Amino acid sequence: MPRRQPRGISTGRTIARVTLLVVLNSSLCAVGVGGDLTVRTARPAQPISEIPFKAYQDYLIVVEGRIGNLEHQNLLLDTGSNPSMIDRSVSARLGLQGTSRDLSLFNKSVSSENVTLPDLQCGPLRRQNLSVMVADFSAISRGLGARIDGVIGLDVLGATNFTVDYAKRRISFGTASVEHHTVAFTSGEQFITVNVKSGGRQLHLLVDTGTPHLVLFESRLRGVDYVPTSVVGTGHNASGNVRFGAVVLPQATIGTLEVGPQRASVVTRQQDFASDLDGLMGLSCLRPKRISFDFERQLLGWSD
Repeated sequence: MPRRQPRGISTGRTIARVTLLVVLNSSLCAVGVGGDLTVRTARPAQPISEIPFKAYQDYLIVVEGRIGNLEHQNLLLDTGSNPSMIDRSVSARLGLQGTSRDLSLFNKSVSSENVTLPDLQCGPLRRQNLSVMVADFSAISRGLGARIDGVIGLDVLGATNFTVDYAKRRISFGTASVEHHTVAFTSGEQFITVNVKSGGRQLHLLVDTGTPHLVLFESRLRGVDYVPTSVVGTGHNASGNVRFGAVVLPQATIGTLEVGPQRASVVTRQQDFASDLDGLMGLSCLRPKRISFDFERQLLGWSD
């Protein structure tokens, strides 16, 4: 089947400890931030708490929460972000001052700030004196048609198992439901990842609830069986416009389940951005009615 080799890409700046990826179009929103992962140790059983959420672009999860003393804030839940983030306007309203540092996106670095939130609450999840990054979410908000005030990342979400029921629009914290399909995930230094097989190639993908679709890095397409398409588009992130293309994977398997063919957006990145990752796995690959994250057993479960 057709196979295309990636074009060469130039080397960008060495990334800082914190990295951010945001790509937006009518059917793609991906957020990824690098930080410290704190989900590996076993924890005592926690009470189950259930809260409602709104779904955007079918699979993006937005809940209402509190940032500092600001109530009714819209929070995007994103397993592909670490650490969590708040919008620049929220930081200004709270009068927060922090340390300037570069925020390294997949395509370039931009100036940003690291601040300490006195308090953050999302349902039963509450963190005090939480270190977060400040970012401009205006492009995300426009793309979703909803104001986004913060992104709750894996540094907070990894504190407890949780289950997302897309049919009921409810998320349950403190439990990982038993689902029909399961696949093991790996806790890396910053993210959780799964392997997706495409033809004879294993793709190492970040599990990203903040990305509704499959995203592949152009520099990692070597050896992947795919059908090129003529689709091109422009998305947006904190650095401005971002161009992307699209390919189709004729076959894709996650665990023992065949989920292909899959359409994937293709983006160019800095050469040293998350060099062990081939891309991001949004939940549309699974088409789940319900999905669960079991951090103790490191299992991703879903029902279709």
